[in-house]
Amino acid sequence: MQILPVLRARRRRHDARLQRPRMTSHPLKEVDTLEAESLLTPTEVATLFRVDPRTVTRWARAGKLTTVRTVGGVRRYPEKEVRELLEESRSERIA
Repeated sequence: MQILPVLRARRRRHDARLQRPRMTSHPLKEVDTLEAESLLTPTEVATLFRVDPRTVTRWARAGKLTTVRTVGGVRRYPEKEVRELLEESRSERIA
């Protein structure tokens, strides 16, 4: 079995990856601060509604909330929409 050539090929690929130019700034850091502030995490939404964060995820799947996915695949929720839903739920409890 020829293991040595395989190891050499892996080493060459590894060395080539190390020589690639690296990004100096992360693309998310360039996002407008107002846009970044208008999105809430599932935990923040759950705190406002006094529910578990998994409930917020279920609401998003059911279509009650719009989900925005970040580059890393993390869910975020538009603050304006969350506040509107919060006001609706409060008015329904009062009425």
